[in-house]
Amino acid sequence: MDPVKVVAQVLMYPFFMGSVSTHSEIRLANSYFYDKSTCLLAWKLFLPEEEFSMDHPAANPLMPDRGPPLKLMPPTLTVIAEHDWMRDRAIAYSEELRKVNVDAPVYDYKDAAHEFATLDMLLKAPQAQACAEDIAIWVKKYISLRGHEFSY
Repeated sequence: MDPVKVVAQVLMYPFFMGSVSTHSEIRLANSYFYDKSTCLLAWKLFLPEEEFSMDHPAANPLMPDRGPPLKLMPPTLTVIAEHDWMRDRAIAYSEELRKVNVDAPVYDYKDAAHEFATLDMLLKAPQAQACAEDIAIWVKKYISLRGHEFSY
């Protein structure tokens, strides 16, 4: 992507999975917009058939030897929802980033489900409004650090 340099990223309710279920994957597996079987199908459609595994580096970035070292990741804001069954793995990913000194906060929104801030029918919800504002403030910090103007 030269000359593009990613200075920060926002992961909105990351779509991570793995072969060993987390607490939230067990507790919330059949809730709200995405259940586990739908997500499994999505990964089967995305990954090459001969490489399909829930521990493929694209699906489970916490596997050993998964790709680029986490210390090379840019600052990463992770947005999660209280009722998102994928939340535990997203939290764990952020924790691993922080262990290698990557700025990686987790913004957790109460009374919210997966895609609460991106689905048209939920955009006016207080959580979605707060999330948009929170992301803008966080991203502005990284753009401002590089001398660029950013307003919202």
